[in-house]
Amino acid sequence: MSGGLAVMSLEENDVTRFLAASTHLGANNANFQMEQYVFKRRQDGVHIIHLRKTYEKILLAARAIAAIENPADVYVISSRPMGQRAVL
Repeated sequence: MSGGLAVMSLEENDVTRFLAASTHLGANNANFQMEQYVFKRRQDGVHIIHLRKTYEKILLAARAIAAIENPADVYVISSRPMGQRAVL
């Protein structure tokens, strides 16, 4: 991210945590909207997600949520079990 604070930059510790959580592993199929976030495709067909772009989107979401005055107005919705568990 250009022009951001140094404290908000992606660090090695962040990358290690992303890798431990398998954040970088995508599915076998990637639609045209996801192609810009795919770093590479493994031989078994699994797409590897670009961690820097993932981090930038997390920061964008955090800024959007932090800008909301009333925390009760924030809703998180996920149709996938892993997303539902993370919200709890």
